[in-house]
Amino acid sequence: MFTYCVTFRIANKTVGGKTYNERYNLLTKNARKEDGGYWEGTTSFFLTESALTTPELGKQLCEGLSAKDDQFVVFDPSDMSGCYFGAVDNLDVLGSFFSSLMKLP
Repeated sequence: MFTYCVTFRIANKTVGGKTYNERYNLLTKNARKEDGGYWEGTTSFFLTESALTTPELGKQLCEGLSAKDDQFVVFDPSDMSGCYFGAVDNLDVLGSFFSSLMKLP
């Protein structure tokens, strides 16, 4: 299992028929699909374990979210590989922190 850090913003509105709470719950459910560790003690950030690669986990996390209204960054602190979803500001600055940073569909 790999350890991943995930930071996110879910827009506080209904998008595609899904409320903020529904999309938030989808994100956390998608992060817990495997039987690994999980911690969400702060707002808009959690740690999760997964056997998936960084891009594979990113694709799993974005299921049910809105690329126009929601966003997240997931990264593996052991190799600093990252993925992002949605409209991310200052992408050049964000990318400077990672060995690789991939945009998700």
